[in-house]
Amino acid sequence: MIAVAPATADATRRHAVARDASHYHLVPAEVVTPEDAAAVAALFERVHEAGRTVTFRSGGTSLSGQGVTDSVLADTRRGFRRIRVVDGGLRVRVEPGATVRQVNAALARHGRMLGPDPASEVACTLGGVLANNSSGMTCGTEFNAYRTVESMTVVLPSGLVLDTADPGADVVLAMREPDLHRGLIALRDRVRSDPASVATIERLFARKNTMGYSVNAFTDFTEPVDILAHLLVGSEGTLGFVAEAVLRTVPLRPAVATGLAVFRTLADAAAAAPALAAAGFAAVELMDATSLRVAQRLPDCPADLAGLDVAGHAALLVELQQEDEEALRDALERTSAAVAGLDAVAPVELTRDAGRRTALWHIRKGLYTSVAGARPTGTTALLEDVVVPVERLAEACDALIALFEHHGYEDSVIFGHAKDGNIHFMLTERFDLDGAMRRYAEFTEDMVELVLRNSGTLKAEHGTGRIMAPYVRRQFGDGLYGVMLSVKRLADPAG
Repeated sequence: MIAVAPATADATRRHAVARDASHYHLVPAEVVTPEDAAAVAALFERVHEAGRTVTFRSGGTSLSGQGVTDSVLADTRRGFRRIRVVDGGLRVRVEPGATVRQVNAALARHGRMLGPDPASEVACTLGGVLANNSSGMTCGTEFNAYRTVESMTVVLPSGLVLDTADPGADVVLAMREPDLHRGLIALRDRVRSDPASVATIERLFARKNTMGYSVNAFTDFTEPVDILAHLLVGSEGTLGFVAEAVLRTVPLRPAVATGLAVFRTLADAAAAAPALAAAGFAAVELMDATSLRVAQRLPDCPADLAGLDVAGHAALLVELQQEDEEALRDALERTSAAVAGLDAVAPVELTRDAGRRTALWHIRKGLYTSVAGARPTGTTALLEDVVVPVERLAEACDALIALFEHHGYEDSVIFGHAKDGNIHFMLTERFDLDGAMRRYAEFTEDMVELVLRNSGTLKAEHGTGRIMAPYVRRQFGDGLYGVMLSVKRLADPAG
């Protein structure tokens, strides 16, 4: 069944969902709310016959413009919210409208949690987590959506509803979608027979990377149905709709100790990240001077940070996570030398005090909304998300700051997951001013060159989205870009 709002309410609703968490504004021509996989299949048939397109939206937290369209918008948050814990919490069966926090709440009684841990857990949904191959603050690449998804029920643009966990799923795919099945085999063999493609995949997917399609599926899996399932992760809804997924969970680590290390410069903080990552810290979160100034205005800001005279300072929020107190004591002892050796402005204390830990994490998890809310009236917040090898993080941060200065972006902010070499940066622009679009375009070109020069990837977590789509070919090269185009044509020939 597909629900459509009454005409009088439809205009209001269409404008209400014309934005996601990005800076794009596209008013959909129609908003629909499919309630099950069969309704999605019917929706695919209808938009195909009408020569239109459909975009799926769930929590609306997309930061790169994936959740908006001027055609048909399918709101999947309302009809797909079931959560079923299975195998004593070792796995969880979820629908795309359930939020990360809701799923983790269901898993907590079993001492388990999802691998992906995005900061927007209260609002972001599993549909977006899978569509963007979400990771987060502690999961790295080992426990992201791609690595922890076990199976899924997918609705392909042809209308085929396929449960990849079914032992006969690959046979069904071959019978019902022969061109897709044969095409995936041909692409698999093409990728594997090209040493340059394999080397590029190994290099780019050794760290966080959500640019383009997850072509590492061609080297990680052999059966076409498994390749397809993992291509869908990170595809931003462009290859099909994931109606349900089964994910492996990870142990909940309730014994934690958290601290804030403040450094004199951003370069000093970034330079300290590799040693902390190597020492075994689960979280090493970077915050620059602007981030700290915004944090000082929060009502629960810790007194030591609130009293700091922030100049060019930066900080690392670090956390050890273990499954019990004994393991935590061992970890504290093991990492004490690394903590004591930090060139911080004050000694770093790792605390288990719940109040201070909550205040520190409130700063980090609320950073984007806090900084965006503090921007000058009339400006647009532009957030990007890149990754470089962690040993090049300090150099890349310095170069990025130089680009901000060169292009006149004075109120830029840098924060992110330093242990992964993954930084988010936000700048503000007034697009009503002459030359603003040109300035932003020139900055973006320089930023792309900077990241790729440092063997990085242009999207680490937020999905390719609209700004970075033109640069997929530059990052992957003609060969793998051609593979991606073929994947799209095979899965969705009508577009």
